[in-house]
Amino acid sequence: MGEAEINEVVNRSSAPAGLSLQASNGKSDSSPVIESEFTEASDATVTHVAASSCIRVGLIDSLRFSQDCLIRAFSASHPELLLIPFATVADCIRSAPANFELILYYSHHGSSFENAALQHVKTLRQAFDNIPIIVLSDAQSALQARHIRNALNSGAQGFIPTLVTEVPAALAAIRFVKDGGTFAPLDLLLPSQAERTAAASQSEPDRLTPRQKTVLSRLRLGKANKIIAFELGMTESTVKVHIRNIMRKMGATNRTQAVYNSQRLDDDLDNCGLNE
Repeated sequence: MGEAEINEVVNRSSAPAGLSLQASNGKSDSSPVIESEFTEASDATVTHVAASSCIRVGLIDSLRFSQDCLIRAFSASHPELLLIPFATVADCIRSAPANFELILYYSHHGSSFENAALQHVKTLRQAFDNIPIIVLSDAQSALQARHIRNALNSGAQGFIPTLVTEVPAALAAIRFVKDGGTFAPLDLLLPSQAERTAAASQSEPDRLTPRQKTVLSRLRLGKANKIIAFELGMTESTVKVHIRNIMRKMGATNRTQAVYNSQRLDDDLDNCGLNE
């Protein structure tokens, strides 16, 4: 046996198990089996740590394409979100217990949103009593305040209309609901300025009688009851009755507030182009 061969045997016998052996010729003579075992153990440790810190989210979406888009978009920004996809509500329920921390239900029902989606939300609430549920919807009707309120009343803790919501905002809503909050787009729940003005224009001026409108026009000029009575050919007591009725219909407690409310109403109508 030559000197080189003897050195190689000595090296092999003295090297610790699991480490690469270096022969006298400079080539690596590692043990692939032992290295593989070390690698698998390391990967298992990393996987265990990642799994312990992730947020398990059940994603119910009947469209495979949007399923994949959501998973990719969310995991790219927040890799700790572990989305587990299901095609139907029934599939998600059959997976229980899956230790979900949150459930995302994506509705694509369109015009039938009111019936189908709300029923699914109620079914999920019964199956997952203490798990927050967020409804995502791409229906046009999802922009209506009534549909949003109905979804929340059916058991959802969040509502995200995907037609007007960007991914970062959706992720923020998900975290907010997970932490115990309730999310809905406030701008869709509150009536718009045009809606408030239209409601006011229908409920207040149209309810004033022609005589009350005439008295109101004199009030807005700052005229006293006595002057109004003289100009309109009525008694002062009749003017007072008209003013009390105007105040009631304008939601005012005095004549000054009645005048102010009527002027503000006219300003709103002008801004919306309703007085043109």
